[in-house]
Amino acid sequence: MHGRRRVKPSAEVEKLRKEKEATKIKEYNDLVASCFEKRDKNEFDNDAFTITTKILSQNPDFYTIWNFRRSILLYGILKECSEQDKQQTLSTELGFLQELFQLNPKSYWIFNHRRWCLEEIPNPDWNMELKLIGKFLEMDARNFHAWDYRRYVTFQLSSTTKTSLTQTEFDFTTTKINQNFSNYSAWHQRSKLMPRLIKEQNLDEQEKETLVNKEFELVKAAFYTDPDDQSAWLYHWWLVGREIQHISLLGAYYNPKMRQVVLAFDDEIGMVIPFQVTKKIDDNSPSSYIEGMWRPAGGELKHDQLNIDRSYGFVWIFTFFDSVKDDFTELIVTVKPEFIVPSHSEVKLTRTMQRHCIINDNYNLENESSSSLSQSQDTLPIDTSERIKLLQREISMVRELLELEPDTNLLRELKYISGTNMEENSKIDDEVVTICDHLIKIDKLRTKRFEDLRSKAIFESATKSLVKLVSKELAYNDDTLQYQDSTFSLESKNLTIIPTPSILLYITKLNLSNNKLTSIQFLANLINLKEIDVSNNCITSISGVNRLRNLRYLKIQNNYIKNWEEVKNGFIGWQGVECNIYISENPLIENTNEIESLKIGWENEIKECGDQLKIIWK
Repeated sequence: MHGRRRVKPSAEVEKLRKEKEATKIKEYNDLVASCFEKRDKNEFDNDAFTITTKILSQNPDFYTIWNFRRSILLYGILKECSEQDKQQTLSTELGFLQELFQLNPKSYWIFNHRRWCLEEIPNPDWNMELKLIGKFLEMDARNFHAWDYRRYVTFQLSSTTKTSLTQTEFDFTTTKINQNFSNYSAWHQRSKLMPRLIKEQNLDEQEKETLVNKEFELVKAAFYTDPDDQSAWLYHWWLVGREIQHISLLGAYYNPKMRQVVLAFDDEIGMVIPFQVTKKIDDNSPSSYIEGMWRPAGGELKHDQLNIDRSYGFVWIFTFFDSVKDDFTELIVTVKPEFIVPSHSEVKLTRTMQRHCIINDNYNLENESSSSLSQSQDTLPIDTSERIKLLQREISMVRELLELEPDTNLLRELKYISGTNMEENSKIDDEVVTICDHLIKIDKLRTKRFEDLRSKAIFESATKSLVKLVSKELAYNDDTLQYQDSTFSLESKNLTIIPTPSILLYITKLNLSNNKLTSIQFLANLINLKEIDVSNNCITSISGVNRLRNLRYLKIQNNYIKNWEEVKNGFIGWQGVECNIYISENPLIENTNEIESLKIGWENEIKECGDQLKIIWK
């Protein structure tokens, strides 16, 4: 009792407790051993059933025993019994499960077995199940296992009675949310019901708007009550909508010197099935497939077209087999949704894309416009113009009503769906940067996340003009088969990442000095790069450069490279020609008293990677 001093049990009492506990453990282990023995012998009798009952009464999460128990019912007890006996046996089983719920009302395996029983029983009582699960949610309104089971029961009840329970369930979530705004499961259930409710009731635009506005009022009430609780914020994020972003093929070109087709995507993708490359000799001839090998820029070349390198890349390269003749006037690349794996679940390819590489115009690109945005599953059926207004309204609400900085997710979603308004997009990027700068100062646990988000906004704003370059005709010198030099600088932007390096595909001279980059692996995508300055960053090793055939200058001074192997390993398999590597003011040089003798050894070692590689110590 409270207020009474706790007395330590005597040694004799403690000994008796441990002996009793050891006896129970031995009895339990003996039961499990007997059960497994019967399972191995396929003994589906009443004795085995009784043993599983004893085990599950002590440990209801032992899923192996549940599996055996179902086998006993199917192949033993219920095998040849009448419908009436089957009804009685499974009704008793459901009663046993109700007892076990008292031990663990959040046991996945109890709910799973209950579903199985109801699907096997001749006459399931779904109304009783709904009442039962209602009692569960009275005891614990945030039991997500119970909410999931409730969705299952209402689906079965609706299917059986041929009546919709959508409105009833929607009202039920309202009750639970009003009881406790911090009920994420109820908000989640509501997000499942609202699109169905709009569809079933065939609401017109005015009615739909009224319903959605009521939802925002409910969310605002939750914000007032507890602005720090995430449940309502997540539902609010769902309400304003979140489009699945579509992967775009930024451009495709044919390099006649290397006999390669190069594809640039705006997302890092993996290839499951090789993209199709076809050729046409003239306007009257049919298309025919070209044999070759695909690899991501910086990845290994595979000798079997079906044996794709499973690494990801923004840029993919197709190299012709030697047997392919240069007798074509047009190349066509086809990319289908089933050919790729996106880098994360928020992006996808929804349609087949084709790109034409017109050989007569050398590196001329044709870039189809992306398909129109489609509503992601379980989102509200609101058109784009209405969603833009809605997002603008809700961003203002967060600013004024709660006196908080708006969620950067809302701002970026507004930018994504608002189309080609470059001025507005720039303002959004600027605001995202300002918010991130503030959050970096006050939220030290998520500094890296906000720094990366800030970098993404800065990069997108700075490179918006380059996106068009990837899909337009390139500046190309017919005599040397080389690009005309193009220079681009992102110096002193405090960038921690380069989110979409494929946008920089046609840059030959790139300045990324004075940032906070920790890796240069992204450089593997920039196959046309001649000069790169990444001095004064936080880079610990050289990577992604060994396949950059055109690279002439790599400036990586004043970074965090601590040992020579981190330099040398980056050039193993070097495929370029002469390249000067500037590595002064790195710890590998500062931390030794024998630097001059080491320099000679390092210079010899780097030549093992490529004769024309040269280390510059200044």
